[in-house]
Amino acid sequence: MESPTSSSFAGQKRKIVDMSSDEEDARPPTGFRGFARASSRSESPPSFGLGSARRNPWNNNMQSATAASRGGNANTSKPITGGGNSFAARMMAKMGYKEGQGLGASGQGIVTPIEAQARPTGAGLGAVREKTKQAREEEKRQAAARGEVVEDSSDEERRRRRKKKEERQRESRSGTGTPVPRAKPRFRTAREIEADMDGLEVPNVLKSLIDATGKEQRVLTSTAGLMTPLEFVNQGEGEALKIARRARHDLEAFADEWKGLTERKKFAELEEAQIVEQLDTNQLKTDQLTDLITAIGQLEIFEEDSTLARFDELTSKLESIEMKYRGEIDEYRLSETAVAAIHPLFRQAMEDWDPLQEPTFLVSNLRRLQPLLSRKKNDEAVSRQATSPYETMIYTLWLPRVRSALINDWDVYDPSPATSLIVSWKEILPNFVFANVLDQLVVPKLSGGLKEWKPRSSSRRHPSSHQGSRSPWWLFTWLQYLDERHTNPRQPTGLLSDAKKKFREILKSWDLRKGLISGIELWRDALGSEFDVTLRNSLLPRLASHLRDDFEVNPQDQDLTALEDILKWKGFFRPNVLGLLLVAEFFPKWHKILYIWLTNDPNFEEVGEWFTWWRTQIPAEINELAVVDDEWNKGLQQMDLASRLDDPATELPVPNVAAQSAPAEDVPRAAPEAPAPSRKPKVVEEIAFKDILESWCMEQGLIILPLREAHPQNGQPLFRITASATGKGGVVAFVQGDVVWVQNKKAKDIWEPMGLEDRLVERAEGK
Repeated sequence: MESPTSSSFAGQKRKIVDMSSDEEDARPPTGFRGFARASSRSESPPSFGLGSARRNPWNNNMQSATAASRGGNANTSKPITGGGNSFAARMMAKMGYKEGQGLGASGQGIVTPIEAQARPTGAGLGAVREKTKQAREEEKRQAAARGEVVEDSSDEERRRRRKKKEERQRESRSGTGTPVPRAKPRFRTAREIEADMDGLEVPNVLKSLIDATGKEQRVLTSTAGLMTPLEFVNQGEGEALKIARRARHDLEAFADEWKGLTERKKFAELEEAQIVEQLDTNQLKTDQLTDLITAIGQLEIFEEDSTLARFDELTSKLESIEMKYRGEIDEYRLSETAVAAIHPLFRQAMEDWDPLQEPTFLVSNLRRLQPLLSRKKNDEAVSRQATSPYETMIYTLWLPRVRSALINDWDVYDPSPATSLIVSWKEILPNFVFANVLDQLVVPKLSGGLKEWKPRSSSRRHPSSHQGSRSPWWLFTWLQYLDERHTNPRQPTGLLSDAKKKFREILKSWDLRKGLISGIELWRDALGSEFDVTLRNSLLPRLASHLRDDFEVNPQDQDLTALEDILKWKGFFRPNVLGLLLVAEFFPKWHKILYIWLTNDPNFEEVGEWFTWWRTQIPAEINELAVVDDEWNKGLQQMDLASRLDDPATELPVPNVAAQSAPAEDVPRAAPEAPAPSRKPKVVEEIAFKDILESWCMEQGLIILPLREAHPQNGQPLFRITASATGKGGVVAFVQGDVVWVQNKKAKDIWEPMGLEDRLVERAEGK
């Protein structure tokens, strides 16, 4: 016999979706029913929490329920806790567990065992609630212990929203909403209708409508209350009421129809005016197009036979068309028409044209037609995907002829024909064609000519260039037409950058006894600020060497040639630069001769005249410098001291200047401090040349890195010159004098002298 608990589920087939959450928690997951435990048998340890996962806690609950329904022992109605006398209960009690509390040291664990819930056969995930009521209550209890609130599940939230929606619907059906007021009808009198409808004549009989709704008949002046039903009127009054209503309806219908007809009449008149205006416009355009077709037909008729005369005649006709139809050029696409008319004559003219001999051929004609040929639309000026007909004509007919002439017939050392061609056509050429001529034709030609140009040799190889010119003036002529890449000498590549390298070669090989380099002013104008840097790095060391090696101070037979060679360059150096050069190379020699003269029974009048004469040989702007004036004062002090000494030969001290070591017989033995400063000029020279080397490496795009090592023989510091950004590769070198000594890659103990030239750049780049 089945128990009452399970009888409610027997023989029933209900849809899973119709089950409520309470029914899901109350019913067993399957139809299986457990057996009741014998009352005399001691309870076994609980199946939860101790590893016996095979037992189903639902069976225990079912057993308890079954026992209760049969009237079993009263203890079965209590929650099963495993029994107070079981082994597991006793062991947990020894560990500090108290019944009714959660597991764990602080009671944060679960209180009741985990309840398993099985889904019905054939039901998938989500068909029933996966969490049992016991699990949800356990979550709420643990959240309350932590001071938190557990939100309801999505199903409960959805059920709550559905309930609120049903309540709102019931409230709306209860009639508590605000009713919408009905619009009141508005009636007009005959006079109001006549005033509103302009041009409508209302008959007098309709103007004096009789109000028969009351006891007395009155003239109707207002339609207010006309539609109010009156039940107390008699039959005659009812007929009058009907007549009044019928007259009012007819009058309003007539008024509305009149208003509609009036509006239609106005619209028809406006439409008629627009059609007439459109017809007049079309007739004007027809006449205009007829005249335009006639004018375009005249473009094919010529009175002359020569190409140039026909082109002049065609230009005049196109100018007339442009002036007459200036506002319709874009509408009628007259630019394309003009190009189509010019194209045959232009192609014939290009076949016989020599660009270098006649650079201005057809330029005036095309310049006159630019408003018509090069016309751009508003959107075309911003972005354009294809070339215009005029640009296509120039690119296909003009450019090939110019390319052939510049490549085959143009002498790069005679720029005047090509520059005349570029200047004449610059304004009428499309931008991309002009850039193509410069980048693809002129620049490669100039680059090749610059490579062939040898600044060390004479310019007689090129008869068209200036005789004896040491500057590529033919290149400088083009700088005003080229972009910054070729006109900025600081760029790593470009025409002017290559020309600067040639200029350095000229400065290194120039014979200083010949004076200034011819065309040096052109170099200054072209290089700008880089001109001073190049002179300081390449020419100044040579001037110092020339003054040091080729100049001597000799009071008996003074030769000023070397000094004059130096002073010729004063216009290209700042005064302080030449002043420092004289202090380093001239005044040591001058002080030395002055000291020798003063220690050998001098004539002070002759010494004074000699001193005054030397001051006049140096330019005034250099004498005014403080460093130069100090040197002259040192000489005066020496002369004054020698005039006051009894024996200047033994008592006069050697001047303390950074001079070269003098011969042993010329230096008195009484001056022990003389040999000390003999090595100073060399040290200063090495430091100065090292700065020059660093500047040169920066110009060439090279990196100079110290190695913190020294040469094993001479002790000079070593450094690496490389073109790699990582600092690897390149060559190992050291500086001695004005020469860079580079280590041989194959034989490490061999050092090769090398100047600041292209060969060093190639070695640094690993070539």
